[in-house]
Amino acid sequence: MTSPSDQASEGPRERLVAGLAQAIIEVGYARVTLADIVRHARVSKRTFYEHFEDKDACLLALYAAQSARLLAEIQAAIQHAPPGEMRASIGAAVYLASLQRQPGLARTLLVEILHVGPKGFELRRQVMRGFAELMRREFEAAGTGDTLSPALAMALVGGINELILEAVEEDRVDRLSELAGPVAAFVRGLLEARALAK
Repeated sequence: MTSPSDQASEGPRERLVAGLAQAIIEVGYARVTLADIVRHARVSKRTFYEHFEDKDACLLALYAAQSARLLAEIQAAIQHAPPGEMRASIGAAVYLASLQRQPGLARTLLVEILHVGPKGFELRRQVMRGFAELMRREFEAAGTGDTLSPALAMALVGGINELILEAVEEDRVDRLSELAGPVAAFVRGLLEARALAK
């Protein structure tokens, strides 16, 4: 999350996206107003409309930015670990811990994005494909002799996402790290199954 001192070096669009994130943490997306966003961003409403059509458009930008940041964070965390199960475990732990650190924001990014309409669904699909592609690369690096098909990689990512959504629905966002074990076991089982199939 961006601090006020960091915002000074950012452009207005980035400040608005960060402002929305801060407002979500403060009051929840449903209650966020344009006034909340521009107050946190320290810009005018006119500036907001120069960059976004409405609050939902700003949410799409926030979702894209946070997803890219999280994917980069996972890649940085696993790059020096040996390929295979250990990297999967590290990646799962980083992903879940990052979501857990900001429960209000995690709920919005995982659930509210689905209420934005076709643009939200399409952006979510693009993000899921990005995570699925990461899984495909990890399976190839693990030395199983082949890669996951795009469909199987998406099924893996989708299964992990459903575990997280269930935790969100049950108000367990503050305990998402508890899913690191099951997620790692899920990935390990698939790695082992692919190895046996060779």
